[in-house]
Amino acid sequence: MLLTDVARLLRRRLDVALEQVDTGLTPAEARAINIIRRMPGRRQGVLAELMGIEPMSLVGHLDRLEQGGIIRRVVDPGDRRARIIELTDAAAPVLLRIDEALARVRMELTAGLDEPQTEQLHALLLHVKSSLGEADARPQPIFPCFE
Repeated sequence: MLLTDVARLLRRRLDVALEQVDTGLTPAEARAINIIRRMPGRRQGVLAELMGIEPMSLVGHLDRLEQGGIIRRVVDPGDRRARIIELTDAAAPVLLRIDEALARVRMELTAGLDEPQTEQLHALLLHVKSSLGEADARPQPIFPCFE
C-alpha cells in the first residue's frame, strides 16, 4: 500500500506543478502528450491503456489537444480504421513547461537523497515496474480454485 500512497501523492504534486507552469492543459492532457512524446506512433487505445483511463475519456482529451493544434491523428498504415497520435510542432513549447514541472517534482521526490541513493531509487523502481509488468502479462487462470 505504500507504493499506492506514494503514487497518489506524486500524481497530486505533479498536477500542482503543472498548474504552476501554466501549460494551458488539464493534467490529464499534459500526461497524454508526455506519453505520446515518450512512446510515439501509438494508437489511441494503447494510449488510453498506458494512461490507465477508458478510451472514451481519452477521446475528449485528444479532441481538445487536436483543436489546440498540439496533436494530430493520422491513419495507421497497418489498419486504415485506426488512428495514430502524433505531436505537432506546437507541442514543443508546452513540453518544455511540462519538463519544468517534472523537474520540480523530481527535486521534491529526491529531496534529502544523495546521487547514489537517487540512482538506487530509480533502479529499484524500474525493477518493481518490470516485475509487475511481467506478472501482469502472465495469463491468469479463469477459475483459480480449480487449478
